[in-house]
Amino acid sequence: MKYLLLTLMILLLQACLPFQEAEVSPEEAEMKIYNEWIFAFKVQDLKVNDQIITRPPGIEQLIFRLVIPTPGGVNFKTQCVYYQVPYKKIMGLLKIVEQKNVSSCSEVSSGDSWLELIHLSDLKVKLVNFKLILDFKYKNQKKVWTFLLPNIENGVIHEKYQAVKERKIFPGLTLLRINDESFANGRNNYLGKLSDRMSRGTAIRCQQVDKNCQNVGENRCDSCAYGWYQVVDYTCPQGGSKFCGQNHCGEKNEPACLRGTKVVEGSDSGICQSDLSAVLNADHVLVCQ
Repeated sequence: MKYLLLTLMILLLQACLPFQEAEVSPEEAEMKIYNEWIFAFKVQDLKVNDQIITRPPGIEQLIFRLVIPTPGGVNFKTQCVYYQVPYKKIMGLLKIVEQKNVSSCSEVSSGDSWLELIHLSDLKVKLVNFKLILDFKYKNQKKVWTFLLPNIENGVIHEKYQAVKERKIFPGLTLLRINDESFANGRNNYLGKLSDRMSRGTAIRCQQVDKNCQNVGENRCDSCAYGWYQVVDYTCPQGGSKFCGQNHCGEKNEPACLRGTKVVEGSDSGICQSDLSAVLNADHVLVCQ
């Protein structure tokens, strides 16, 4: 009877203790992060680059944030990444907090965490060649996480005598986070459909440049549901007008692929398939016919 009462007391005490989730392993954390960050469009507020974070000790700090499409790709969210430098009895901590829209991150985390990994030390963060690298020690064992970020885009490179290239790992390719919601136009607040093409007259112009190199109206390209592409129209240092959708340049009745920015009909300013020529259409856009 005495042992039965003792067992019951132990069970009652355990029931009163707060519930603690099982600690996440580095392998579980890496896989969860990889499945999200592969779709990231932006890495912002990166304060360190390939240097061990040693200060401030024992205090949580924001190290960078990412802008990621939500499942379906019709909206975007923000993931704020924090690191707590270990100090005496304070454990090192990597924490990710998710926000449901695109917004700035506070310097110290608030709200529920999307992921936490403890027992970290000697964290280094490096962004190079479209790879985000986290180098750290976990329980004094060296770990290196490498996340490929193929959607990161840092603008456009203009090089003499070469085609204008997007500064992305795979020019013209964007990994889309598509599900059934992506094609439900009633719930889609972004511009364009996957089927939109200039040859069909359905492409949406998201930024217009006039002959004086002035932007006409607002730039709505960040609202394109399936990315955007640039066309050859006027001789402007910032490039030409932009349309929402996937780039089918060089094909019949589609925009000519960019080679420089100067527009002269029939010149090498635009590139088409071998059986097509670059001509100006009624909107002064170089197309292939």
